[in-house]
Formats: sequence, structure tokens, C-alpha cells
Amino acid sequence: MDPGVNRALQLYLAWEERQKEMEKVLGGAIDLRKMQQLKYAFFSMGLFRVSIGANEKERLYIQVLRSVVAKLRKSLYPNPVLRLLVVAKEMLVDRPLHLRRFNRLREENVLSLSSQFSAIGLGGMAADLTGKVDYEQGAVSLDIMRGISTGEKLALQARFVKAGLGSYKFTGFHGKLIGVDGAERSCFFSADSRIGLSDALSLLRGGSVLKSYQGLDGRLEQSWVKLDQEARMTGSTLLFSSGDLSGFDLKRQLLEHAIALECYAVSSDAVLRGLEKGNMVSVSVPGKADFFLRAAPFENRLEFFDVAKEEMSFSVLKTLLNPEKSLSLVEPMIFKQETGVNHQLEINR
Repeated sequence: MDPGVNRALQLYLAWEERQKEMEKVLGGAIDLRKMQQLKYAFFSMGLFRVSIGANEKERLYIQVLRSVVAKLRKSLYPNPVLRLLVVAKEMLVDRPLHLRRFNRLREENVLSLSSQFSAIGLGGMAADLTGKVDYEQGAVSLDIMRGISTGEKLALQARFVKAGLGSYKFTGFHGKLIGVDGAERSCFFSADSRIGLSDALSLLRGGSVLKSYQGLDGRLEQSWVKLDQEARMTGSTLLFSSGDLSGFDLKRQLLEHAIALECYAVSSDAVLRGLEKGNMVSVSVPGKADFFLRAAPFENRLEFFDVAKEEMSFSVLKTLLNPEKSLSLVEPMIFKQETGVNHQLEINR
């Protein structure tokens, strides 16, 4: 657990939040004795957990909470003999049962979260779960900074919300890419989006990623996603989905451009797969200039870049590859695309 987190304080704050929620729902219909019973059970069980391995600061709060529990116990069980029996039952029966259940649920939760992390490429953060997740806070996060071979830096923050005793739910991760020049681009990728680390990195670099998912009718469907740059400028970081693929045929565009460039490496399966993952794919032409290309499905075109990864037009690329034929070149255009107000692709033939 994170030594910087006071679990006893978090226990108290969790009760305050729960009490506010109950008052909001029940209003003036709250039964005082019932509320005392709930509070007593909440703090009693919580003290079983936070008393184990408590640090000095936590022990101060634990003493306060024990005093609160003692007062509640006296109010709920005025008979001293009955009160003694209640304490005995709590120490001999309730405490070991509760701790066994808590530890089992926590271990299962760590395994489940580790599996989720591995599936989306965040396996390196799984080792921090046991050490930093305290299971008392309502929401927690794990942070990591990674250096990339390109000189960029990637800051990641995995986020969780409490889902029950000994259990946290992974809600997603926030990624921030820091370029070599210091420029930053960030977005929150929810767990429901099924965006993994590799996809997130491509999106943060400005690429578009083709995602597959199961539709309501059970059939496999596909959709392109990218970062919504306009939303980013207003302080909101969102994913932007096409929902319609009819206007952008990546495989056909690659073939058309390969023919026009007389460079059939452009239409290879390796290039196609790389572009679908949102990558800027390198194409090497023996004896001629190397270049990069990237899919731009929302603009219904391909983007071309020189070896320095500076964008260039199709005509400039043709000149680099075939100077003698560049004057007769017309870039292949199959469709004209407009983007509607709902950001769906509108295709005019």
C-alpha cells in the first residue's frame, strides 16, 4: 500500500460520502437507530482492515475511530453484558472472517486488473497494484513516465474507482505524449474504448486507428478513431469515431497510389496493416528516396512524409521517385468527401 495514504482517514471520508448519498436519497425518512447501526458496522469492519500495519499517523485516526465505535456500541447495546458478548464475537468471529474475505477479494482483484493491464499493453504497471492500491480510497490512480527511443516521453496514469470490498474497477488511462520539442498532446482512453497502449501512442502522434468491434446484431464491424483536435483546444480530450467506412477504402487507395508512383511496395500487406494501426509507415525504394505514409480516413486520403517526417504533397513525392514523369502526374482521386456537422463521413461520388 502507498505509505503516503492515510487509510484511517480515507475510511472516515468514505463514511461521510456514503452518509451524504443516503441522506440525498432518503431525505428526512432516515431512521436514527438504523443509521447508527450502519455507521457502527462500517467503522467496525473498516478498523479490522486499517489496523493491520498501521503507521503512526494512521494510529492517531484509528484511536479517534475506536472512540466513535465505542460510543455507538454503548448506544446500540446499553446492556454491559450484551456489549461484552458483542465485542467477543467481533474479535473471535467477525474479524478473522472479514479479513479472510477481504484478502481473498483483494488478491482476485489484483489478478483481474493485472490481466486487463496485460491485454492493453500496460503490463509494466501491474507490479505497482499491490504496493500502491490501498482499497480504502474511493478512487485511486497509478502514474508512470516512459522514455521512447524516438526521444519522446509518454506519461501514463491508470485510474480506478472502488467497486466494493477489496475491489477496484479499472476505468481507463490518461496518456500524455511529450515531443522532442516539448509539445504535448493528451487524451483519456476509457476502458470501454478498448484502446491499448500501442493504439493510444499512434493516436497521440496524430494517427487514425481502425478498430473492430461486435455490433448489436452480433456481426463484426469496424470504425476509424482519432483524437478530436477541436475538442482538445477547448480543454476536453475526446476520441473521434467515424461510424461509417463506405467513403474510405484504404486498400484501394494504396493500390491506386502504388500504380501512380510505380512503387508497388506501397500496396503491400505490411503497409496496410501498419496504417490500420495508425502508424506512420516507412517505405524504402532501392536507389531512390525513402518516404513515410499515413492513413487519413477522415480526409479520405493518404498523407506522405519525407525522411525527416515533414509532410509533403503527392506531386513532390512523385518528383522524388520519378523526376522524369512528374509533370504528367495526376494524383488518383476516387471520391470527394465532406464532413458533416455530426462528424460522420459524407461521400459524394
